[in-house]
Amino acid sequence: MSQSSEQTSSLHVRIESLDDPRLDVYRHLKKNNNNRRNDLMIAEGTTVVDRLLRSDYVVRSVLVTDSKFPTFAARLRQDVVVHRVTRDLATQLVGFEFHLGVLAAADRKPSPLIQDVVPATGSSLVLLGDHITDQQNVGLLIRIAAAFGADAVIFSGGSTDPFSRRVMRVSMANNLLLPVIEAQDSDTVFQQLDGLNYKPCATVLDSAVTALGDFSFPDRTVLIFGNEAHGIDSSVLSRCTTRLTVPMLNGTDSLNVSIAAGIFCHTYRDQHRSG
Repeated sequence: MSQSSEQTSSLHVRIESLDDPRLDVYRHLKKNNNNRRNDLMIAEGTTVVDRLLRSDYVVRSVLVTDSKFPTFAARLRQDVVVHRVTRDLATQLVGFEFHLGVLAAADRKPSPLIQDVVPATGSSLVLLGDHITDQQNVGLLIRIAAAFGADAVIFSGGSTDPFSRRVMRVSMANNLLLPVIEAQDSDTVFQQLDGLNYKPCATVLDSAVTALGDFSFPDRTVLIFGNEAHGIDSSVLSRCTTRLTVPMLNGTDSLNVSIAAGIFCHTYRDQHRSG
């Protein structure tokens, strides 16, 4: 391929070559895991990209196919570089069938501090995901937290990237609006939450602990959800004097972590409706 491009306006650039270095950030997305290390994130799809463009994140560029451009052009910001490509070229570039038609690359922000994003007093819900490795579960935890009015979501070290392309899509870009904290040191997290008067409540599979329906949540609650296979790490669980479970019938032994999160968050919000 030749490295030719047609400049259609000062910030709208038509790309004709797969080798164009301006496309590097979008190259082989299915296999590329470098974005977290490079402090970049990729948004995919019209809704997610639109929400990114309306956020306060610094957007480096947008990639849009010719077929998607007419219906998406009105949402594009005048200050953002837009690369227009054919759908075939976009599919070759990203490494999968590119039917959504629009991508955007943006700079990440530093992980916020807990004390800067939660209220100092009053009713407050925080979710903590301990070593959640499935991207869909991480995205759903963020989306559920937003839906039920949580003030923040914390992910411990070892959790999957909460700003990956798939997490962005599953969360419907709620990770851009709801504070998401990446915490490497669980001890520090618990010290900070304790200093802010939060009560840690572990969600577990154990019929001997308190049933969710019999529990009244404190105003300031941290709901802790564990790894999909191994549950909550013992070092984290040891800090939780409150352990809760959802009783299940018909021999069902477990619930998906995101489904469980929806049940627990709904129960908390039902008890604290003013939030």
